[in-house]
Amino acid sequence: MSVKKNGTDYATYKEIMAELGKPIEASGLEFETLKRLYESKLVYLENLRQRAFRDLNHPGKQTFSSADYEFILSAIKQSKEHLSQSVMQAIVINLSKSTVKLPSTGS
Repeated sequence: MSVKKNGTDYATYKEIMAELGKPIEASGLEFETLKRLYESKLVYLENLRQRAFRDLNHPGKQTFSSADYEFILSAIKQSKEHLSQSVMQAIVINLSKSTVKLPSTGS
């Protein structure tokens, strides 16, 4: 059963790997939704990283290669950077919308 699950994980990974390092398309999404999508993506990538690590360190037939593991690490790093950029962009947008009224000096 474990072999089949690992094979399924690998097949899914290979199917979507081109998308894993790319930013999430944010047009039309609220910031909170985008943030949750990145958090979900990072959870998926971390689980995939752990599966690949176990597979690489398990004697016998390996599904994941060291190149796959490196790619997953890179996708995690890129996703964290994209999330950080999205947070900074949201902060800038919110700050630009707010107006600060300074107290009058009474002159």
